Amino acid sequence: MTNVVKQLNQIQADAHAFFIAFHDYHWNVKGLQFYAIHEYTEKAYEEMAELYDDTAERAIQIGGKAILKADELVKLGAKAPVLQKDSYTPTEVLEEIRKAYKYLVEEFKKLEEVAEKAGDTTTSNIAQDHYGDYEKKIWMLNSTLA
Repeated sequence: MTNVVKQLNQIQADAHAFFIAFHDYHWNVKGLQFYAIHEYTEKAYEEMAELYDDTAERAIQIGGKAILKADELVKLGAKAPVLQKDSYTPTEVLEEIRKAYKYLVEEFKKLEEVAEKAGDTTTSNIAQDHYGDYEKKIWMLNSTLA
């Protein structure tokens, strides 16, 4: 397995972990901003489902395999920073999502690096697009939480 496929698999597992965590936030947020956060987290977990699929498909396109076994997803996804509680304030939810996005920026930068070393400009460009998108989301969350 190449380093590019390994990193794609890592991000796939991370997306799975965040997909589950964002559902937890979606269902268990409490407070005056419940409705807005409920809608925001729905979009966020839908984006994680798309990221899960995109990284799996890219791994297959370049000759690797996607992660399909739950135990592998859990093992690799355990790296992802996820808060687990019975309920969350709206601020906690936004802070946790921001933390997840910061983590993904770093993982996509790692992907860019290994892809460039492998001469895989397509995967490198995909990584740049993703971390640019997450950097914008972080900026918006920073402004919201200020």
